[in-house]
Amino acid sequence: MNRKILIMYYFIIVLTILILTQFDKIFLRESFYNYKEGDIVTEDVILEKPLTFINQEATEKKMKLAMDLILPIYVVKDDISNRVLKSFDDFHMSISGIENEEEFSKILESMESTYPGIQYLQHLRTLDTARLSLMLSGARDSIETIMQTGLFSHLNESRSGATGLLEVIHSDLGEKTTQMVENTILIDNWQDTVRDYLSYYDYSQGEAKFIEMIVYYFLEPNCFFSSELTDLKKQEVLKTMTPVWIYLDTGDKLLIKDTVITSLELAKINAFLDMKGRISINAIAAPFFYTLLIFIFLFVLLIAFPGTAGLLENPNLIFFLSWFHLTVTLLLFRFLSVPGGVPVVFFMPTALVSIILSLLRNRRETIIFVLIQSVLVFFVLNFNSQALYFTLFSGLGSCLVVEGAEKRIDLIKGGVFIALVQILLALLMMIIIPAPLKIVFFSILVAGINGIISGFLSLTVLPLFEHILNPCTTFRLQELSDLNTPIIKRMLALAPGTYSHSINIANLAETGCRNIGANALLARVGSYYHDIGKIDQAKYFSENQKEYNKHDDMKTTLSVAVIKSHVKIGIETAKKMNLPKGVIDIIAQHHGTSVIEYFYQQAVKEKGVENVSLEDYSHNGPRPQTKEAAVVMLADMAEAATRSMVKPTVNKLEKFLWDLIMVRFKDGELNECGMTLQELEVVKSSFVHVLTGHYHNRIEYPDRAERN
Repeated sequence: MNRKILIMYYFIIVLTILILTQFDKIFLRESFYNYKEGDIVTEDVILEKPLTFINQEATEKKMKLAMDLILPIYVVKDDISNRVLKSFDDFHMSISGIENEEEFSKILESMESTYPGIQYLQHLRTLDTARLSLMLSGARDSIETIMQTGLFSHLNESRSGATGLLEVIHSDLGEKTTQMVENTILIDNWQDTVRDYLSYYDYSQGEAKFIEMIVYYFLEPNCFFSSELTDLKKQEVLKTMTPVWIYLDTGDKLLIKDTVITSLELAKINAFLDMKGRISINAIAAPFFYTLLIFIFLFVLLIAFPGTAGLLENPNLIFFLSWFHLTVTLLLFRFLSVPGGVPVVFFMPTALVSIILSLLRNRRETIIFVLIQSVLVFFVLNFNSQALYFTLFSGLGSCLVVEGAEKRIDLIKGGVFIALVQILLALLMMIIIPAPLKIVFFSILVAGINGIISGFLSLTVLPLFEHILNPCTTFRLQELSDLNTPIIKRMLALAPGTYSHSINIANLAETGCRNIGANALLARVGSYYHDIGKIDQAKYFSENQKEYNKHDDMKTTLSVAVIKSHVKIGIETAKKMNLPKGVIDIIAQHHGTSVIEYFYQQAVKEKGVENVSLEDYSHNGPRPQTKEAAVVMLADMAEAATRSMVKPTVNKLEKFLWDLIMVRFKDGELNECGMTLQELEVVKSSFVHVLTGHYHNRIEYPDRAERN
């Protein structure tokens, strides 16, 4: 393929993708995109589609308020409480049960060393034992009350939040309580708690003072702020919080005229931009990258599978179908895509382009085309797996369904089968992606109608492609195989021998091609038309001569020129008739560069071998480039040669035909058609089968002894 054309195709596809996917971002730049906070809105902006977005500012305020409402967590260390109470209990036990002065003195001495700093121990001597026990019980209850509530060493009021509350947790039991900040017991105000407690009992001022002294001696802060538990609680709250959504319906005003742009309006504009899509380098560069990947993919396929090189014989057709499929797909997704509606993939024209390409080219090339196209739409539609699967399976199903279509009505039948394939595909896709029953029903309906319409449309547009591209479609060949066409009737009238010769060749070539898997219909039609160059000078060819041979009065050089000219005249006539290229190729190649043996031998006899150029007595070629052209050439040679056989038998035919084929093979006439020796053997057997039927009245079959 021409490199410039390839580059042109590349950029056309890239531009198509850019325009159809980035059109709004590139060309539809709204004037209100440039508003800033404080600007005055100049006109109302009405929404054409619903708009939903997160109000970031409101969300942040909501989160801040939630954080402020979280109570700071303080933990009461119960081990400290237990230690303090045990220490007091030990002290209480030490002075309990003292019965005499001497013992009391010893105990006081030991207590001063055990509880250094404790004051007024000497006053215990003057107290009544019962009164002392009552005072110590009051002290213990005061200590236990304070430690149970929690004694704070200090309180950071900034951590108390907006509520003025805090949460207290006991470390052993996990018991939770809530306290007002102003009611907390600090190391600085614990006396208030003790005095409130003692006020309910009949203690003298001195006794109350002594109790406070004892309580003060044993008290120890046991309640502390826990940043870990407080942060953990904040994290838990954050996890459960939802953002503040704003929903604007179709027809709502995005912006109101003569109002001031605030942060909320800016948020709306940004949300609108996000919905429309922002211009980004990635969005611009992606089509270049994706398309380049597709071209590389195609290049690798052509290297890995050389048989697919025919895909590029008509690059304009391949490019047009690919571009048409891509463009229609992008337009469908742009204008028909509705969230929760029928998937747009079921509207895609994949079946239509696959049918057309399959009929104009062949199944193998169509499969390659479908593979490439499915990858392309997958990339372009933002990695849409539904588009990938639908293009792949619908395309493959379509080219398989229309395979072997011989009549145009077969396309209608094919459309029905494609509809069934696409309905099955829709069912499978709906199972994978569950949808409401109504959507499933309409999806199946659309997929089925798509298949049927594809069959009808292909029937409608195929003649247009046939007229423009002049391909060898089955339908075109069927029309040309009609022996009532004017050119064939003219051949029958002016060159009846050539007509008969062409009919016989058609039977041979069709059978041979069918048996080796080549295009039998093309071989038949090519055989009908391969000698149309003889019609206007029929008398110069032996099959049309009766008694008089015009070449008897002509020089060999002139005779050869006349014989060779029938190929050139045939090509010109075929082009005027707008015959398909495949048929014209058979006309041009049916003699290859073979030697016109009879006149060459005559020239050698007249001038000597050293004075005769072999090229002057050879056809101009080219040699057969396809199996169909090669089989027609061999059939032409076989039909003419076997006419001269006397009493042909099967064995004689087999040997005679094989020798003829080997002559062409050794001369190199079959080097460029891709046929193998095995296929040549099959062609020879096919010719024998047909000729046996033709000569059956005259064949002498060998007897048993001869066969043995």
